[in-house]
Amino acid sequence: MSQRIEGLFLRSTKIKHNSIIVELLTKQYGRSSFIFSISSKKSKSFLFQPFHFIEFSSAYNSEKKVNRANNVEIAFPVIDIISDIRKTGYALLLTEILNKTFHTQDKNEKLFFELKKMIISFEHQPFNPVFGIFFIKEILIHFGIQPLSNYNTESPYFSLSDGKFTKVYDDNIEENFPYEILNKLLGMKIDDIFVFKISSTNRRSIMSLLLSYMSYHELVNVDKLNSIKVLQSLYD
Repeated sequence: MSQRIEGLFLRSTKIKHNSIIVELLTKQYGRSSFIFSISSKKSKSFLFQPFHFIEFSSAYNSEKKVNRANNVEIAFPVIDIISDIRKTGYALLLTEILNKTFHTQDKNEKLFFELKKMIISFEHQPFNPVFGIFFIKEILIHFGIQPLSNYNTESPYFSLSDGKFTKVYDDNIEENFPYEILNKLLGMKIDDIFVFKISSTNRRSIMSLLLSYMSYHELVNVDKLNSIKVLQSLYD
């Protein structure tokens, strides 16, 4: 029986002139693949873009690697994200990170709704590049490796291996790293992030550390993140 499914775009592969396989992080089934026909409307392929949530119909079968889907539409418009090149750059990078880190088909509605809340906020709030590093630290929660915001004078250094601040300096982290700013970021919620200002130098340092942290815990190979170069050219 056909049902309506909602999913966040992860990646797509065009297999014929009129068909495309799209991998989505769905509310109901976790990461899943669907094949869509794009012959009826030339603009339909535009729906399958970073930070797009789409709704569609499918007689979903968990035993199939790819399910057929139709009657696709966007769940809500993301006009500002696709028209502001700075937001587009972040959408590309963060979608690439999601694609490379979330592999399981297991249902996770809490994760789905948290991603949706962040992306809706990103769409409606004025651009703030701090959003990118906030987004990354938020998804770490769902892998059980959320960094702790336990900075104090006795534990002033962040440890990549322990995921918390310690008294021992980590040689893998650059000198003059903004530990106090990282600590503040780790304790923040989405409602406060768009007025939080961090210098471009400190943002780059924190972004580098969070990506190194993900790499250390084998979530993503930073060297294979193609969108990071695009983002670096748009950072400010």
